[in-house]
Amino acid sequence: MKKRRFKVLIFIFLVLGQIVIYKYRHQLKLNLDLLYLILVYISVKSGFLRCILTAAVIGLVTDYFSMNVLGVFGFSRTIAGFLLNEVSSRIDLRNNIFVFLLIAISLSLSNFIANIFFYFILGLNLDLSLILYQPALTGLVGTAIVISEKTKEDLNVY
Repeated sequence: MKKRRFKVLIFIFLVLGQIVIYKYRHQLKLNLDLLYLILVYISVKSGFLRCILTAAVIGLVTDYFSMNVLGVFGFSRTIAGFLLNEVSSRIDLRNNIFVFLLIAISLSLSNFIANIFFYFILGLNLDLSLILYQPALTGLVGTAIVISEKTKEDLNVY
């Protein structure tokens, strides 16, 4: 029961944090994707179908926040969710470096795919902050969350 409450509190914190970051992103100058951390967790803990469906939903919510073409992040997050689900079972998540690299590289790839679509659909230039800065910062936050023993127990990496 305590594990479930802990997970629910973390998810609520991440969703509310993402809403606050979205609302005040210009004043904070903060580019962080907390919803992606939920996708990483579900990709590690769940099966293929749940992972893909969650990735599509989180991608569509990200599309709503970004106010661009609807479906671009839905597509790119679905690909990232698939890769996360496949790769997470093959690496040692007890090592925090691997957790950081898993989050940062997969988010960077997802944002790169979305940026390619934005380039061809809207004619926008590639945004390097979405490919480099946001994945690194999100990876650091995700690694900080996973550092605790309680979280690693919940992820079943011990």
